[in-house]
Amino acid sequence: MSLDDARPVYSLLVRIARELSEDARAGRRGNWVTYDDLCRRCGDELEIKESPRTVFARRLRPLQAVCVEQGHPDLSALIIQKPRRGDSGELLRPSAAWWEIYVSRGEAESEDVRFWFERYRAARDHDGWPDDPFF
Repeated sequence: MSLDDARPVYSLLVRIARELSEDARAGRRGNWVTYDDLCRRCGDELEIKESPRTVFARRLRPLQAVCVEQGHPDLSALIIQKPRRGDSGELLRPSAAWWEIYVSRGEAESEDVRFWFERYRAARDHDGWPDDPFF
């Protein structure tokens, strides 16, 4: 769990943010990117083998921490669990571990989907992502 593990995934997440942002600006319904999708793209585009169980801890948590600490939008918010059907439709959210940094800082309560979605939109719509890692 180090920034060295997060660096290769940073550029992929920036590409995902730009793809999602372009879809939103064009009025197209973008696809949600799941942990499974991220792992598949890590393998296909970066030749990094990762599993949905480990990708957050090894790749996304260090990136999330540096984004939050340096005042950047949280790129890890772009990745969700596989949607589950609930009484009110599809339940979209990141992994339970995603909230930990915000709960520990007193910024949110666990499973606060509105809070997550605000972070999702901020990361998706941020125009200032450098191509190379800022850390």
